[in-house]
Amino acid sequence: MAQIPQPNDASKPDTRPLLSKYFRQMVGVNTQASRTAIPDEYFYNLENVIPIGPQNAHVVPNISASLHDYSTDSIYWSQGLNLNGVEYLVNFATNGKVFLYNIGAATSAQINVGHLLSGALSQCTQWKNTQILFIDSTGYYNYDGTTFAQITGTGVPSAGNAIAVYASRVWIAQGRVLYCSGVDDYSATSWTAANGAAAINLTDPQIRSTIYRLIPANGYLYIFSVTAINAISDVYVPSGASPPTPVFTNQNLQALIGTDQPASVIPYDRNVMFASRYGIHNLIGVNAPKVSVDIDGTWQYADFSQNISAGQVVVSNILCGAFLMKRANDPVFGSNTIVVLWFNRDDTNPTTGVVNATDIWWFANFGALTYIVQGVVNNVPALFGFIGNKLYQLFGDATTAPATQVWSKLWPMEDEIAKKQVIQVGFEADFFIYGTALKLFVDTASSSSDSNINTSVSLGQWINTAGQSGQWINAALTMGGWAAPGLFLLSGIAPPAWDRHVGLRLTSVGYSYELHLLAMDYKLGDRWQP
Repeated sequence: MAQIPQPNDASKPDTRPLLSKYFRQMVGVNTQASRTAIPDEYFYNLENVIPIGPQNAHVVPNISASLHDYSTDSIYWSQGLNLNGVEYLVNFATNGKVFLYNIGAATSAQINVGHLLSGALSQCTQWKNTQILFIDSTGYYNYDGTTFAQITGTGVPSAGNAIAVYASRVWIAQGRVLYCSGVDDYSATSWTAANGAAAINLTDPQIRSTIYRLIPANGYLYIFSVTAINAISDVYVPSGASPPTPVFTNQNLQALIGTDQPASVIPYDRNVMFASRYGIHNLIGVNAPKVSVDIDGTWQYADFSQNISAGQVVVSNILCGAFLMKRANDPVFGSNTIVVLWFNRDDTNPTTGVVNATDIWWFANFGALTYIVQGVVNNVPALFGFIGNKLYQLFGDATTAPATQVWSKLWPMEDEIAKKQVIQVGFEADFFIYGTALKLFVDTASSSSDSNINTSVSLGQWINTAGQSGQWINAALTMGGWAAPGLFLLSGIAPPAWDRHVGLRLTSVGYSYELHLLAMDYKLGDRWQP
């Protein structure tokens, strides 16, 4: 087979055609395979950029400033609830304190003065919107907005590790015993058999250990243990029953898949999502398929020394499921903490025209988060998180932009075994906020080189009413111009890049943009060369 001359062969003219590669489908992140083997239309890494659709990947809003500093009170668990019409985060500290953070007023106060909890494995739930009910190894408590009190009495569970309200009753899990109160009553008097309470020892062999979480959703009460998921339904009291003991259906949905990550269990649309030690699942009816297959290459480095927490959040008007995970010793990305986000998108195959539902994954990186939790801001799901003992709202500052990472596949182009010489690279984007650093790199399997893209944008001067031009002087007494937001195609000359697989990596600090296109001009070189 004839050899194609390399450009440094001065004895032969370079007659190779100039070829182009365009990346614009922008499906989502895929780390299941190596960077050279993922599908062409996927990203290998995407941090703080949401892939909304073809030619539409948007930088997300930044993390807010610190909302509250809990100082020496270390928060290990948080839940978003509504009390008396006000949205709160209920924050549990390892020293036993419980704090109520008012989302709208941005204030926080300890509510359990004189009733310290154990500082571990506490949970809470909302009763109507007039009470917050707590369960802990030290007992069962309520808070009405003024008074935090322990509830004791005949039949009242003295301890527990999960709590929920379902079918007008309070349900408490203590180990593998499930207690339910009388109907429409949470108080001490509702926990006697005469008032319709019950205690059920879950003998199912699929439940191999304790119950970790109770979640009411879609007409069921889901029971999560490490190796099983059960569902309670059809709760009623038989006509004439005395005492009025409820009966119900207890159905095992999953005999192996469960979770020991209780903070990862969240309702999502008509489903329930959760994380196990081997992936993220979407419980649909009795099926719990793993939806995180595309990011198996990331999940294999999950570090469960930090529990996975989760919540729902709306970003760019798209509802996403978000899971905070710590990864350790990833050979490409090292050890850090990231939020992995998921939504489902209908994509049209550009070749066949067939519309397929696609799992879309992308990442957010806001630093060393230890816990995330869903709250509600202006009737929209929002995501909050803790860094150290400080509370922040993720995606909460639309006036600034976070640092971003956009990594394409390392493409083989038309010929897997031919070397490629990259000539020129570029990208097209609409810019909204201008930052301090914007770089486009040409990557191979063994090297990465800055293309030195031209970052000049449309600059101008201000003209006053007298027709005189002038400069703006900022708070640091530095003169500057202004840049008009708009669509720009920025390009750079590729440094020497000669390999069988080549790709692009776009990074930014402080820039907000909508990415439309990554592009590369290249030529094919010799085949079967080292």
